[in-house]
Amino acid sequence: MNISKENIISLIKEYQQGSISEDGIQKLKEWLKEEKTNSDEFAKYLALFKESDAINKLDNIKTERAWLNISKSLSKPEKKVKTLSLQAWLPYAAAVVVLFAVSYFMIEQVRNDYDFGKDYNFAEVSSIGSKKAVLTLENGQQVNLEESTDSLIKETDGTLIQKNAANGLVYNDKSSTKGKVIYNQIAIPRGGEYSLVLADGTKVWLNSESSLRYPVQFVGNKRKVELTGEAYFEVTHNPDKPFVIESYDTEIKVLGTSFNVSSYDDEEYIATTLVEGSVEVSCLGNKELLKPEFQATVKRGDNKFKVERVNTDLYTSWKDGVFRFKNQSLEEICHQLSRWYNVEFFFTDHKYRELRFTGAAKKNKPLDFALGLVEKMADVQFAIKDDRIIVGKPE
Repeated sequence: MNISKENIISLIKEYQQGSISEDGIQKLKEWLKEEKTNSDEFAKYLALFKESDAINKLDNIKTERAWLNISKSLSKPEKKVKTLSLQAWLPYAAAVVVLFAVSYFMIEQVRNDYDFGKDYNFAEVSSIGSKKAVLTLENGQQVNLEESTDSLIKETDGTLIQKNAANGLVYNDKSSTKGKVIYNQIAIPRGGEYSLVLADGTKVWLNSESSLRYPVQFVGNKRKVELTGEAYFEVTHNPDKPFVIESYDTEIKVLGTSFNVSSYDDEEYIATTLVEGSVEVSCLGNKELLKPEFQATVKRGDNKFKVERVNTDLYTSWKDGVFRFKNQSLEEICHQLSRWYNVEFFFTDHKYRELRFTGAAKKNKPLDFALGLVEKMADVQFAIKDDRIIVGKPE
């Protein structure tokens, strides 16, 4: 059956809403017959839509009943339905449940007349993010990595910095001045992302509006870097030389593990999410040892941690080209995704900020596509005014 994953998800949403056509029902039946795993996918998406506050008017629809109804029409043997738990989530291809990707500009209770009826081209005021960064060398020289065609950069100590096949940076240990600490800094602009491999083999993915300061070669008894913004780390194991990340008042110490750190200038909390291994998070004299699938958040200037089990995909999938959300407000989503689409967003009323969504979005989708889907899922509309995207409704 030649039908895209996006169309299947859209049909499931229409099925739960009760707006699916006869043709749509037939397509779902054919899709469910193709593979045994499709029934589980069907149940997962139904549960996902049910949990989303953005469509809470459908809460009376039971996932199990919906599945049984369609399975009976297929005359298939009864099968237990797997409902969506907090540990399960959308596959990466689930772009149709995209929430929206916009920048952030909030003004309380402002009302103006906006033309929500026009057919706007939102691409005119936004752009899809891409791989770009600025590298600052020890001598202050700056290299625009998006524009630079050079595949090899040489630091003053002889270290070779190369671009790999994925257009990331790789540091090779060719230093001729052992013992001298030389620092580089990589800064990711709004609407960008970048990755690099440090001299010890540690892999780092940097999100938009982030920066990392690090030694070209690690000298001494620990490997220390300084982070602002968000990054995902896969740290090379070395029990004799722990890897330390410093960000404001918080320090994360590891031996070898995979985890995400979010510590933006404009956000109140610093969050460390552990995928595997173990990390010790400390802040102003207080310490917490994290286990896999747990997250520690701490308020800047405070030392009281909140530690809880989370679905780590929600906090790490950005590095694989997907944004994921679980019951997040429109305000939170705007704040997170603003950096990628590089566009300001204006709310005409506080109530629109409080709308909540659950879903996933491919990062390579244009803003027009995203906003169109949001309009279908929520009682809001979009307009453009002075290069800003306005959310609201005609009064």
